[in-house]
Amino acid sequence: MQINWKTNTNGSPYLFRQQAKWTGVKVHRARVLPGELLEHSLPCHEISITLFGSLTKRKQTATGKWVKTRGAVGDFCFTPAGQIVAASWNEEMENLGIDLDTSFVRQTALENHFSPNFEFTETDENRDELIEQIGLALLAEASAKTPNGNLYADSLAQTLVFHLLKNYSTAKYAAAASLNGGLSGYKLRRVKEFINENLEEDLPLAALAEVADLSQFHFARAFRRTTGLTPQQFLMHQRIELAKELLAKDDLPIVEISLRTGFKNQSHFTTLFRKYTKFTPKLWRELKLA
Repeated sequence: MQINWKTNTNGSPYLFRQQAKWTGVKVHRARVLPGELLEHSLPCHEISITLFGSLTKRKQTATGKWVKTRGAVGDFCFTPAGQIVAASWNEEMENLGIDLDTSFVRQTALENHFSPNFEFTETDENRDELIEQIGLALLAEASAKTPNGNLYADSLAQTLVFHLLKNYSTAKYAAAASLNGGLSGYKLRRVKEFINENLEEDLPLAALAEVADLSQFHFARAFRRTTGLTPQQFLMHQRIELAKELLAKDDLPIVEISLRTGFKNQSHFTTLFRKYTKFTPKLWRELKLA
């Protein structure tokens, strides 16, 4: 993509810039000086949300006709992969963008019982708060000092794609009746065992969904319906409980316990342990061994 900047400056036209990436999903946020994004098409599906200022977009429809739209703060624009688009803004502007890999979207559609042949509709809506919240949450997760981990980010990405397929595509949804309930006792037991055997790993949602033989989206929903917790919340609970057991003994240093229970480092461990117990690991150990 080529941008022509309208303001002469010796510095960067980017006043603020943040980017994050997960499997199938890229999120970026930037505040920029006035400029013009020249005509281009992307190999991915693109979501654009104006957070500050205004943005004028030109899209070429499937019939070859050009359509111009002007977006204000909060406006949401969805551009399917391959569609030609251009944009311009005459004042400082801040934008939130989400790029979705086409193969990731198609695989998610198949796993969740959507019809295999579908197209996304050319969309310019006033606002979609769920999409905006998910995009901002993914960016916050990427820069967090104590990140929630893969389970959290994967769940957000799955929710985003599912929402787009149901509301902004021609795909027909035909979920089986068995997907509307929770997990069976057997599947729940297998998932819990798998989590407890891999507490030191930053488990992806796909790994747990495979154990339960469900799509990622339906697994996350069924797990919460059955346990009252998200997979990420349950994983964190099990890590904290194991940490308590290890801290009750004095033969392991705290830094070793933090690694055995899946935390990135001792600082990460201390912050989250205190969040869930109101005590630091050191103080918890001292109280237990007193």
